[in-house]
Amino acid sequence: MAKRQEDYKDVLEWQKGNSSVSNTFKLWVVAVIFFLIFLHIYTLYKYPQTNVISNDVILSVVLVFIAYIWIQEFRDRHRLESLNESLIEIHEQLQRAEIDTITVLILTEEAKSPYVRGHSRRVARCSLAMACEMGLSKQRQMIIERAAILHDLGKIGVMDDILNKPDKLNAQEWEVMKSHPQRAIEILEPLSFLSKEKEILLHHHERCDGGGYPDHLKDKEIPLESKIITIADFFDALNSDRPYRKALPKDVIISEFRKASGSQLDSSLVVLFLNLLEKNPRLWEKD
Repeated sequence: MAKRQEDYKDVLEWQKGNSSVSNTFKLWVVAVIFFLIFLHIYTLYKYPQTNVISNDVILSVVLVFIAYIWIQEFRDRHRLESLNESLIEIHEQLQRAEIDTITVLILTEEAKSPYVRGHSRRVARCSLAMACEMGLSKQRQMIIERAAILHDLGKIGVMDDILNKPDKLNAQEWEVMKSHPQRAIEILEPLSFLSKEKEILLHHHERCDGGGYPDHLKDKEIPLESKIITIADFFDALNSDRPYRKALPKDVIISEFRKASGSQLDSSLVVLFLNLLEKNPRLWEKD
């Protein structure tokens, strides 16, 4: 991180050291051109019979200066394009560093429990596989993968007694658990560049029948990306050991998907994901 910040500082210093000198020269050149033209017009008016400065000389000097300005503009345009590319790259690096830091925090929290260790990575892997299968753009794939990694960030604020409870949660504990999508939004609030990811992970516990949370959205009201992560999250929950049960057999998992299709889960995405499991058996594998 320190190295990237130093690179950013160097780029700004480079910009300051080059563009200001170039602009100063160009201003002086323009001033000289105007002065020569003014001087030539003045001599023609004051001494009409005397050719103090020939037209050829004036034209040659003006053309030389204009050519110089054009060359400088071309060089500055090239410099600005290079600078812009450098700043964009550094900005993206800083964003990735912030996301990586949060990801490490999530994975560290997951590592405390054998039941959820690697959960976020597996959800991201399945979500990305679905996005690729659907032919979504690279940009949307990246957003989905980010949101999938971050989807349980809000659980960092939930007590381990609730997360690892072997019995059914009571009403009060369930309310705490249901607050984790909103908690994630609050944690990510300073990161404005994650606006799409925040909307996606906020709604990854909505249901197509409107029985989900936090906003009880129905079917088409739920973002497609949220539906994708819901499928992946549902799958990994069934395919992993939990405090209250062991991982379910494959045939039972497929049966549970068919039961939830159209009510909890988007039916078309269920079909797509089950076909994807047949095509890519590695999705069944755990870390």
